[in-house]
Amino acid sequence: MKNWWVNNMSFPEDFLWGAATSAFQYEGANLEDGKGWTVADERCQAKSQIQADSSVASDGYHHLEEDVKLMKELGLKSYRFSISWARIFPDGEGEINNAGVIYYQRLIDLLNENHIEPIVTLLHFDIPWALIEKYEGFVSRKCIDAFEKYCRTCFELFGDKVKYWLTINEQNVMVMMADMLGLKKDDPKLNLKFVQCNYHMYLASAKAVIACHEMCPDALIGPCVSYPTLYAETCHPDDVALAYDMQDIMAFAPMETYVNGTIDPIVMNKWIKDKTVPEILENDETILKAGVADYLGVNWYCTQTIGTTSKNGSFNIGVEIDIKKNPFLEYGHWDWSYDPKALKMALKECYARFRKPIMICENGWSEIEEIRDGKIHDSKRIEYLHDHIEQMEKAIDEGVNLIGYQHWSFIDILSSSQGFDKRYGLIFVDRDNFNIKECQRIKKDSFYYYQTIIKNNGLGEENGKQ
Repeated sequence: MKNWWVNNMSFPEDFLWGAATSAFQYEGANLEDGKGWTVADERCQAKSQIQADSSVASDGYHHLEEDVKLMKELGLKSYRFSISWARIFPDGEGEINNAGVIYYQRLIDLLNENHIEPIVTLLHFDIPWALIEKYEGFVSRKCIDAFEKYCRTCFELFGDKVKYWLTINEQNVMVMMADMLGLKKDDPKLNLKFVQCNYHMYLASAKAVIACHEMCPDALIGPCVSYPTLYAETCHPDDVALAYDMQDIMAFAPMETYVNGTIDPIVMNKWIKDKTVPEILENDETILKAGVADYLGVNWYCTQTIGTTSKNGSFNIGVEIDIKKNPFLEYGHWDWSYDPKALKMALKECYARFRKPIMICENGWSEIEEIRDGKIHDSKRIEYLHDHIEQMEKAIDEGVNLIGYQHWSFIDILSSSQGFDKRYGLIFVDRDNFNIKECQRIKKDSFYYYQTIIKNNGLGEENGKQ
């Protein structure tokens, strides 16, 4: 049996070994204690006949103390979670919901009491539905104002107890999916609205950074960008150019705006060619420049291999793309590749381009799992942890300023695409898509493995056991 204990690792003493969840996937209680309906709730409800929805999720709202005790037992140095905007402002703006404030105050207090650094995401896919009905969400600048008010409220309420903030989770994913923005897929103006939402969310993120720097001068704040490393299917110039340009526009261009406060020229050129240039006001450039990130949050899971459908000697970003399976890689149940060496490459690329501290905000392995004799043996997740932590150490050794690792996820949570069939957690939640049961928490083998990794700051035991 292979020994998965990591040997001879060298991480900074203050490295933030953590784990992560998001509100709509973890909390449940989606209309309890005054919380408002959200885009995420709407998306989940649309699939409620075929999989679990957000109404209960992992029932984290009612297991708060138990779960923080498990975090302490695990030894977490940090916990990344999201505040539900609609639990603070049920209508996205207007009156504050005191019950929501009390819940997050209790969570943050418990984390601090147990020496676990809170890392707070301000928006994780759950725009309040009332703002969709009033403004079409981020299609309107009024949604920027509502977001800024919400962020300032969070900084005022929790800012003295939170050092790390994240503005918007995976904006670069949201702006490619109509239902994540609360838009209609058949809207004839959808492409223009995608761009308008994207631009307005950049401004919203910048305003959150400005407010944080003003109200919480000792805190650090940044974005959270999805970064799938892309390979070319072949060494044909069309494939290579496609992979290069797609990675640029999908990941590096958003990072450019967050980190340097400018719209990447490649993006602006595409907007002009597509006749989708958003409304840009005179003061916007000043806002973007003033609201640059302190650090870069990166969600990284795997690589994708892509190619053009026709090798005719020319292409552009709008070309039809084939996503291929890489014959040199292993794939999981949902066709995500297992490619740990690419993580080091990704971290080096991000750091070389932007020279900002990096926090891995999501990284993990999904499986179909069940209890056997009261236990969950998730050896593949242990292997995944081992191999990716090894590459993190190598990236640090080669000069990358990596400040933390938030494993996705702390506990089994609702997958918006596969419900409770798809499990990422270090802790099993005993429920399935339609039988909620008591949501009992059961520690997996990976819980104990990660516990030792944290305890030794990555330095494994020479003769440890799986």
